[in-house]
This record gives sequence, C-alpha cells and structure tokens, in this order.
Amino acid sequence: MNTSHPTLPTYVDTLVIGGGTGGASFAGTLAAGSDESVLLVEAGPDYGPFSDGAWPVDMLDGRSIPLSHDYTLHTTRTAGEGVLDLPRARILGGCSAHNGCTASVSARYDYDEWAAFGNPGWSAAEVEPLLESVRERFRVRRYTMDELTPPQRAFVNAGLAAGLPFADDLDDIEAAEGIGPMPVNISDGVRWNSAFVFLDPVRDRPNLVIAGDAKVTMLTFEGGTVTGAFIERNDELVHVSAGRVVVAAGAYHSPAILLRSGVGPADELAALGIDVVADLPGVGKHLLDHECVQLDFAGPGLVDELAALDWNPDEQSLGRARSSRCDDGPYDIHVFMVAGANSGHPGLPPISLYGGAMRARSEGTVTLGADLDLANPIIDHRYGTDPEGYDRAVLGEALDLLERMVVQPELAEMLGERVGDADPLDDIVNYCHPAGTCKMGPASDPLAVVGHDGQVHGVTGLYVADASIMPTITRGNINLPTAMIGMNVARHLLDGQASTVALTGAEETR
Repeated sequence: MNTSHPTLPTYVDTLVIGGGTGGASFAGTLAAGSDESVLLVEAGPDYGPFSDGAWPVDMLDGRSIPLSHDYTLHTTRTAGEGVLDLPRARILGGCSAHNGCTASVSARYDYDEWAAFGNPGWSAAEVEPLLESVRERFRVRRYTMDELTPPQRAFVNAGLAAGLPFADDLDDIEAAEGIGPMPVNISDGVRWNSAFVFLDPVRDRPNLVIAGDAKVTMLTFEGGTVTGAFIERNDELVHVSAGRVVVAAGAYHSPAILLRSGVGPADELAALGIDVVADLPGVGKHLLDHECVQLDFAGPGLVDELAALDWNPDEQSLGRARSSRCDDGPYDIHVFMVAGANSGHPGLPPISLYGGAMRARSEGTVTLGADLDLANPIIDHRYGTDPEGYDRAVLGEALDLLERMVVQPELAEMLGERVGDADPLDDIVNYCHPAGTCKMGPASDPLAVVGHDGQVHGVTGLYVADASIMPTITRGNINLPTAMIGMNVARHLLDGQASTVALTGAEETR
C-alpha cells in the first residue's frame, strides 16, 4: 500500500516528473540545496522511507530482479517473430529499485566526448566528483571471489583462461579490460535504490513534497513557457502550476510526455492531432541501448544447488574486453552470466550468458500511438541496424569470447547442454539500458533536445534530467551515470550552490 498520500499543491517552484534514478537525484539535490518548493510526482507507488519497513520484500532483495512493478513494455525482436520485453519499474526509485545491482561509473573517455560535442560542464574532470559521491551514496561495494556462487566463480575462471586479466573495478573511472566479481549497490542484502539514496535524507524538509501514484497526462504552456502539468491521482485530474518543470521519466517515458504535450517533430505531432508547442525533431529519436547476444544452458540441478546457499544472487561477475572496432576508450564489450532463478526473464533456462556491445550505434525511436497512451509508447529499438555494421561486428567478437569461455572444463560442467540452436546474432537482445531519446547538445545540432544545462531548446522553464539526455551511451551500466545526470542538472540550476551537497553528501547548503 502506498504510504505517501499528500495533497498536491496548486503551485510549486519546481515540479519534477518521475521519481526514478534521475528524478530522485535531481529532486533530492535541489531540495537540499535551496528553499524553493519542490514537488516530485511518480506514476508508481511511494512506500515511504526505508526505515519505515513498508517496502515490498521482492523490491528490496538484491539477489534477483523483481517484476511486480513492471510497466510491461516491449519492442520488436530482431528475429522478426514475437516481442522482446523491456523491463522498467513503476515505483519510486525507478529501475534502481529492480535492477541487477551492477555498479559502474563508465569511462573517462565517454564524458570528455559529451563535453567535446558542445556540452560544457560534462567533462570527466567536472563530473568525476559527482560520480564518486553517487558511488558512495549507493553504498557500492565489491564482491570478493570467495563470495561468488560456484557458477559465477567458474565464469570468472573461464574468462581468465580465455585471456582476460582479473579486475573487479567497474566502479572506477579508469577501469579497463578484465573479469572478476561485480561492484554492487547492495547493502546488507538490500538493493540500495535511488529513493533511499537521495530522497530519504530530505523527506522531512518542508520544501519537498513526494507524491506517489500520480500520473502526468500533459504539460501546459503559455506561449513558449511551461506553466505546469495536469496530474491524474486518486481518480481526479488536477492542474499543478509550476515555475519550472523537470521531466525525468526515463528514456521511454520522458519523450512520450514531451510528445503528448506538443514538444517534438512537428509533422508527427500534427499527424496525431497534437498542437505544436516546439518543433524539435530529436524528441523520441536517437534511442540507444547496450545490445547483447545471448546463450542459454540447461544448468542441470543448478537451481536446487543454489537454493541451498545462504547468498545466491543471479548476477555476481562481469568481464570487459576491447573489440577490434573499439574507440579510444578502454573497452567496448561486456560478458556476464545470469545463473539461478534467471529472475527478470520468466521462461528462460537456469543459465544465460550475455555478450554486450557497450558503445552500440544503432538508433531506435519512441513514438506515440493513435491512442496517445503515455504509459505504453511505441518503442522500436532497431538493434543491429547501424549502417556501418559496427554493432553486429562487436557482438560477433563478444560471441567469440563467450564461445572460448564455455568450453573451459569448470564452466562447461556447470552449464550443461546448450538450449536452442539459433544464431544469437539473428536475435539480438537487450541489456535494459535505454538512453538518448532527449539528446543533449547545442541548438545547432538538429537532433539535440536539451542544452548542456538540461533545458529544452526553445521552451522556457522546461528541463529533462535522466538518461534520455545522454548524447552517447556510457560504456557501463547506466544507473550511477544517470544519478550523476540528475545531480549535475540540479547543480546547473543552483548556479554552483549545490556543489557542497553534491560532493560531501550534506543535506543542506545555505
């Protein structure tokens, strides 16, 4: 049951739409760093602070990926038949409340690239202190080899035998090739999500209101200035006026909200009967993800064996490698194992191995259907379709690495028989890291939606602060970088006043 039912104010200085990783980090940073009124609305429930003990057990358990709060989104499979699930959590904390807990800060090259694209304030030197703060707040720790389950230990040993060096430092901006135990945002068995990290410390501040089960239906404008939003809650539709609106609903729902409100490609909006507020062709375009190949195995007896252990997460290890097509960054391939209940993917056998293209270039789209349903936009990832064939080439090398690993005796014994005989490159799957649909860049970039400060081009007072603004996808899991994005957009709005908050974790800056 939702424990947070505050009355929605009629006016706030800042309305934040979406309480996932980006929205929570933005709202928490802004509320801590100023006295302006902040309303954070989340479409899913708010179960209150962690200390109240009201959170569902499955959402706290860091061993598996729960689906009890899933949006049930999907995209077309590259194999041409059926759909591919796109797990997204409808809950305060967003996907950080149901993810696999792999903690990565990505590489220095990625952020310097963002800055080089015309985004001052986003270079590695400028964001590294924020990333370090995020890492500490999420209570990131590194598994040791002794903590790994037998199949996870065998996976690491197989990677070492295949030529990768040992490494467990994905939470370091200098991390390079290697394989080892994952750094994770798990504290005493609990998945430590962005609601606990950024909102619990400021929940008692009088300038912050958090409203769960509150669905935004449309933003409102006067001329080229945003004025607020219509919000559906408790079967009532109310309008909240705001001096500033920050959309942080994720790479699928942030562009959907903008499109429904008249911000996006004018021709698409007109075809849907939506009045155009701002003609921005990039809204809903440039959809990025970490594409993967997948190998499934029977894992005979594995589920029962793991159930007998005190600690048996599905995911515990990760490998990184450089392909022959890698840029100047340190790696562009991930390999990892999901072994056990295979949570988050009902129907799969006990073991799945994945090889990911971490700088994938294929671009998909997010659009609205004729019903204008914001909760279920039309998502077309178009995996493996980049014109130069980069993604398929890198995925092919990731597959080659996995094939060298699965024949190692210790791992082979754990895996058992392979399930299915289709070519994994014919059915590319997802790493569940969507980004890029409200691309950050200067106004001279025809696909840029927001500037370096997060403000939507051509619309006064409207901002985006989540993974959708990534101009290129970071080469690691995107939870920590997305939290950094929320903090950095807030820092820009506070004109540097939030730097003490960001760097020290202090709750207030006066």
